[in-house]
Amino acid sequence: RLNELVRLTMAQNHDLQAALGVVKEARAMVEFAQSNGLPQGRLEASARRMRPSLIEVDPYRLEQPRPPQIKLGTIAQGVSWELDLFGRVGTAKAIAERQLDAARADAHAATAMLQAEVVRQYVALRHYQQQARQLDDTRVLLTRKLGLMKAREQAGLADRREWLAVEADIAATEAERAQVQAAQKSLGLALAVLTGRSPLKTDATWEALLAAAELPAVPDSTRLAQPSDLLANRPDVARADAILRASLGNVVLAEREHLPRLSLNLLGGVNAPFGQLGRADAVFHSVGAALQWDWLDAGRISAQAAAARAGSEQAWHSFEQTVLNALADSEQALRQWSASQATRDEAIKAEAAIHAVAAHTRVRVAAGMEPPNLEIDQSLGELRARRASLTARTEVLNAFTNLQLALGAWQP
Repeated sequence: RLNELVRLTMAQNHDLQAALGVVKEARAMVEFAQSNGLPQGRLEASARRMRPSLIEVDPYRLEQPRPPQIKLGTIAQGVSWELDLFGRVGTAKAIAERQLDAARADAHAATAMLQAEVVRQYVALRHYQQQARQLDDTRVLLTRKLGLMKAREQAGLADRREWLAVEADIAATEAERAQVQAAQKSLGLALAVLTGRSPLKTDATWEALLAAAELPAVPDSTRLAQPSDLLANRPDVARADAILRASLGNVVLAEREHLPRLSLNLLGGVNAPFGQLGRADAVFHSVGAALQWDWLDAGRISAQAAAARAGSEQAWHSFEQTVLNALADSEQALRQWSASQATRDEAIKAEAAIHAVAAHTRVRVAAGMEPPNLEIDQSLGELRARRASLTARTEVLNAFTNLQLALGAWQP
């Protein structure tokens, strides 16, 4: 059922689909940057009605007649190709690829975080479902104890305050039961939103997925690796690395902006008055190379390069800080995982010890050596030990989830 909830989340969660949309956009930008290094072709067609002014045809006032109005048509097709002399196109493509890597890292992070959130909500739901069952058992035992206390009071063997205290325990149990039911409802709504469902919609299949069940088994820890082995898998580290590499490419582009550009151009077509475009003398063509060099920029290019270098320095420090945070996060998660396992083991030992005491007490009560209310008290203690063990197992599962995220071991 947990696997099915994760599958629904991966297929229908809107935040994840938005992150994947960013990846698609970045991939398209890589293709755009790559196409800039290929020849570009264009087709032009124009129709104009022209008549030059008198000052254009007779600027020196030599009494030249003004030409009549003409209707001119032009159809031309050209091809241009900028030669990548200094690696501008290749660098721009590399920058786009690093930005694609950053988008993929964001999508990876969104995927892993969503899966982890589904696990957390699912584990919490199972925890509260088991807790509700234990509270029901506690309510039954307290009700039995209340009857015994009232009977002992009537027999003059107990004080009225004893059964009043039991009634207070019953009221507290009912209040806690109501809180647990509200938590279960909230978790069901949260899981619906994660899986892309309307929280107001329900059906038999969905109810079956959320029906009461045991906690998942605690995964085996022997397959866990050390932080240094998996650090590069963390999406935040991968993203910081991609941004750093893109910033280095921006520095290269900015520093080469002052270099000349060389392009090859081919243009051909027809240019003549309307009705004469098919004549042989209307055809024109041109072939040649063009060199462009912006030799005067008033410091704009150097300022752009300085800004790019500052951005790269910022990206470098951000990368270093991300790595340090990842190492600290991994170490903390490993310690929490170890501590939660120790707590779980001690809780299981305590539960076993209290169970043994309760079994011994039941034998003595059955033999008439102890009062019946002592058996109930021992059973209530046994339920409290089970609740502590349940909480400890829940914490182990949450610690394992956090550890998978911290180590970057969770590879969707």
